[in-house]
Amino acid sequence: MNSLTEPRRFSNRILSNISTSWIVRPLMWLAVTIGGSAVVSAEDAVFADAARRLAEASFPGVSENAALQAEQSAIRAEVAPEDPEVEFEYLWPSATGERNRWSAGISQQIPDFRKMAASRKIIRAIDTLKIHKRMAADADAYFEAQTKLINLIGARRELILLQEIHANLDSLEIVYNRAWEKGEVTILDLNKIRIEHARASAANDEAEATVRALTAEIIALSGGVLSAGQLDRLIDYPMFPAFPYDHGCLPGEGEMAPVVMASSQYKVLEAETAVAYAKYNMASKERFPKLTLGYVHAYEDGNHFNGLSAGLTLPVYSRKSTEAAAAGECLALKVDNEIKKNEMIAGANSDCAKAHILERRLSMLGPAVENTNNVRLLKMALEGGEISLLEYLQETSYFVEAAREYNAARLEYALVLASLSRWTYNKQCGYVPFVGGNGDGVKL
Repeated sequence: MNSLTEPRRFSNRILSNISTSWIVRPLMWLAVTIGGSAVVSAEDAVFADAARRLAEASFPGVSENAALQAEQSAIRAEVAPEDPEVEFEYLWPSATGERNRWSAGISQQIPDFRKMAASRKIIRAIDTLKIHKRMAADADAYFEAQTKLINLIGARRELILLQEIHANLDSLEIVYNRAWEKGEVTILDLNKIRIEHARASAANDEAEATVRALTAEIIALSGGVLSAGQLDRLIDYPMFPAFPYDHGCLPGEGEMAPVVMASSQYKVLEAETAVAYAKYNMASKERFPKLTLGYVHAYEDGNHFNGLSAGLTLPVYSRKSTEAAAAGECLALKVDNEIKKNEMIAGANSDCAKAHILERRLSMLGPAVENTNNVRLLKMALEGGEISLLEYLQETSYFVEAAREYNAARLEYALVLASLSRWTYNKQCGYVPFVGGNGDGVKL
């Protein structure tokens, strides 16, 4: 019975005795969980809470705010009135009969009120920069947290699919082993199942390792605030705000400039340029002389004298160098920030175009993967003797790969939407709808 010419009816009978095929069950799961987000969907509040906790664990904006506060203190110290200077002088004669002489005085440099006024402008500009930097840090930290959680969700969904395949191949190999012992199938048929089983087992182990690694990384980055049990609740991608077609991410155009220019990340660059210009304005005040006034009391030849002293510091050598350095720093920062602004807009436009491409890909691939009868038709062809077991495995493997490709596209789509959404994120308000928006969302 173990000949190479074993009739296909034995394989057909074996497949008929298996309750669910190793391919049918995964595709059924795909139809429910991957494509049918309305059936199985994680609460957006659960995802948002986990992302918020993970973002706050990185203390966004704290170090930048402390550095800016230190810079403000340094500027105040630079223009603060200098400490009074006390001088004392005592002289004794070399010839006999002369009296000793002494003098004492105190002097104070007059503050440069022009420079003090310029410094106040710098401090106000830094105050504005601190606000935008904190908001931008919150948005970037939340985006990074979203990215890690979305990758975890994608890895877990892939693992669930591979676990289903592996479990079904376990049962299929058991059935084929028994059939081979009875002489109902060939050793070649059994080896085909064993090979597919080994491949599925390796893929399953790799997916499990990926999920464990991502989970451990997120728990560590959260400082223990998030647990594995909390992360297990994340089973579906979150809802993202829609981009209205009259503003922002336009289909086929990807003109995201107005959205990016209204974001905190963009305003940080503008505020940095404003601070640099304010610093240059203060450096230009160095061209004015500095006046020092003082009081002097002297004793000479038995007489006491009172008087005033005055000094003038002329910025002959330092003025040009100080002003030129500030002008160079201001120009360099302005050029760098203009490049960063263009890169921001270009990156957002690229994400917008990618989002539309992925949306079209999902809409085209979805009908061929979701709620289809491809595997059932293949099984009918196998039972009717129209295809061999090898052909059946090859064709079903093809449709499973298509389902995995669809799952990967959904993961990439979620990451792109998260990247686009960071331009409108506000920690207090969440995602701020674009001007002209209808408040709808994009659900994967």
